Amino acid sequence: MERTSTRVVNGLIRRVIADRDLYLQAARGVREPGLKAILDESADALTAIAKELQGQVSAAGMRPATAGGPMSGVRRTIMEASVKLSHDPDVTYIRTLEQMERRLLDAFLRLESTSGDRAMVGRHIARLRLLHLDMTNLGSAAGR
Repeated sequence: MERTSTRVVNGLIRRVIADRDLYLQAARGVREPGLKAILDESADALTAIAKELQGQVSAAGMRPATAGGPMSGVRRTIMEASVKLSHDPDVTYIRTLEQMERRLLDAFLRLESTSGDRAMVGRHIARLRLLHLDMTNLGSAAGR
């Protein structure tokens, strides 16, 4: 893995970790126990993606990112403010996570078009599509 690729992958690692943290925050804030379980499982899936990417960077002899990016706190604050203003906090969490997953999936799709390891990126894309599908289905069920 070349230095430029490492920088891109580390950016994705930071994004995945930040998104995972938002899933965990949402899991703590939702009222519905079934939704909490889904959000915890989604956070676990993002943790697995981050660890695999970190392993790839380490295997290349580089230092992997280990925390979310500088905007993580801002995104967390915005999500919590939206939830406080919402008449249905669970739906607000779902909608926020759905949008977030779409952006993360798009970032991985862009990486796939330039990556030398399409199989690894493809595995992550498959996981992210499932996460996004979960959020989309939950959003639809919540009566959009």
